[in-house]
Amino acid sequence: MHRKMRMRTTIIIASLLFPALLSAQEVISLDDAFASALANNYQIKINQNSQEIAENSVSIGNAGLLPSVNVNGAMGGSVTNTDLEFAGNNPPVSVAGAQSVNSNAGATLNYVLFNGLSGQRTYQVLKINKLVADEQSRAAIEGTLLQVASAYYGLTQAIDQESIAKENVEISKTRYERAKVANELGTAIRTQLLTARVDLTADSSAFLSAELQRKTALRNLERLIGTSLDPNIKTEAIDLILNDWSIEQLQQEAIDNNASLKNLELKAALAEKNLQLSWSNVFPTISLSGGYSYQNQQTEAGIVLSNTSTGWNGSLGLSYTLFNGFKNNTARQNQKVLLESSELQLEDQKLQLSTDIQNALDAYKQSMRVIAFEESNLEASELNLERNSELLKAGQITSTEFRDAQIAMINAEIRIVNAKISVKLNELEIMRLTGQILSTE
Repeated sequence: MHRKMRMRTTIIIASLLFPALLSAQEVISLDDAFASALANNYQIKINQNSQEIAENSVSIGNAGLLPSVNVNGAMGGSVTNTDLEFAGNNPPVSVAGAQSVNSNAGATLNYVLFNGLSGQRTYQVLKINKLVADEQSRAAIEGTLLQVASAYYGLTQAIDQESIAKENVEISKTRYERAKVANELGTAIRTQLLTARVDLTADSSAFLSAELQRKTALRNLERLIGTSLDPNIKTEAIDLILNDWSIEQLQQEAIDNNASLKNLELKAALAEKNLQLSWSNVFPTISLSGGYSYQNQQTEAGIVLSNTSTGWNGSLGLSYTLFNGFKNNTARQNQKVLLESSELQLEDQKLQLSTDIQNALDAYKQSMRVIAFEESNLEASELNLERNSELLKAGQITSTEFRDAQIAMINAEIRIVNAKISVKLNELEIMRLTGQILSTE
């Protein structure tokens, strides 16, 4: 219950305090993106509406535990030509255009005293349905936030790759200018100039592609967070903190907090309540009815010119279905099968959750090891490129050898960016699996 209140509080605070636009910011953080999504994402709002519907449905009246009260009233009239003949010595009566007015009103109360505890069990079902809606909404919101994180780091990756591509263009442009000067001075063959020009063109094309990818990544993030961003906005630098998780700790937290698992636990409880509800048909239904009525009749022709009656009425009824083609028995059998299926789904989800946590943790640790390796490799690649630049200037290596060193450094930079993003996404996936991605702590 505290977790659900914390989730709702987080969403309300985001909706009230987070500004509608981030267009004035130069840097957006992941927390900013999450807050904007909680305030503006349409799927999250739809999930909140589903929660509200389920919450509104939880009432004793909706479960049939309250009486129903009906009122009715009617008034009618007629104009007739009336001829009356009486027994005895009474003279006949003939009235042309005789008017008569009839009116009635009443109030009726109906209440089911007993129906095999169907009302009480229906109320319990409604309460569980509300909890199911809460967990389904939480799971959907967590999934949306993970999509936001993926889009956010997709933008981070695109920005870094654009920066790397731009740096690569500058390196190739410097190389081309040197080759051009050397060719004019006659100290280099024309083939080297043409090769440098081809590489510069290829790198310029790669930069344009990287620029397009950044714009696409930005639009993808804007759609998920429902907010317009500055076209040149940057993301925060990736801050890596090694989490010393144990698989046992994570699996226990997942069992305690995972939204999908909690949802299936509630559905198993719901199936059990529905099975109990199906047994209500075994018992008779006892109902109580009572009311008050008023009737009035007035006529211009007849012995009785006015007739008014008022009074109370009541009844106690009992109904019991002796036979309905074994429908109740079939319904109970089906509910037993549904209960068994829900329990099997729960056990299957536990196994799947354990597998997902193990995979995410292994991927997280592997990415951290890759980062440590690639940071060392990047340092060596930068030194190698710097050295090859001097050697190329001195004419001691070919342009192909320099190009190989340049590509090696670019690939090292890209790999380290990808590894950092992989760490963060696996970290967030672990938080989602353990039900912590919405935590305010």
